[in-house]
Amino acid sequence: MKIRVNGEEKTVRPNLNVHDLLIALELNPTQSGIAVAVDREVIPKTAWQSLELRENSEVEIIRAVQGG
Repeated sequence: MKIRVNGEEKTVRPNLNVHDLLIALELNPTQSGIAVAVDREVIPKTAWQSLELRENSEVEIIRAVQGG
């Protein structure tokens, strides 16, 4: 199945949820400072494991980083 992640097309397995997508992208879903939107709707962290992505889903992942 094809989705877009931060504007880049990705091929992922069907029935992939947001939590598993983050793991596949080598991001730690339990880490603080990560926000995810699917099809322009911010998804609460509590819904990441239950929200399955669909063909052509648009996913935006934002990570807060410290810096100076």
